[in-house]
Amino acid sequence: DPPLERWVFKVETAVDKENGGCVQEQTTKTRKEISQEISALMRQITATVTFLPLINEACAFDLLIYTNKDTVVPVEFEESDARLIKNSAEVRLRSFDTKLHKVDTAVAYRELADDDI
Repeated sequence: DPPLERWVFKVETAVDKENGGCVQEQTTKTRKEISQEISALMRQITATVTFLPLINEACAFDLLIYTNKDTVVPVEFEESDARLIKNSAEVRLRSFDTKLHKVDTAVAYRELADDDI
């Protein structure tokens, strides 16, 4: 079955190449500020029910993880295509940045044709 929705949570981590990968910089944001940004993103994700098509069938989801080529992954992981959705609509959601991690979020979904309703 073709995918109905494709959620993307792109997590980028800060890397200090001169210091063996360890980031020495401390974030200038407070824990409260970061928590508020995450809460705002969670509210926005919850609000997507207002525009995403209602799925009236049982479905499963695949969790796709993109890693660097030199990352050690569990043997249970398998190669996969990107599970892109043809002719999809895409909505970019909030992002947040802790100075150590940056998270960009989006959802793509298959728009229903008139005969699907």
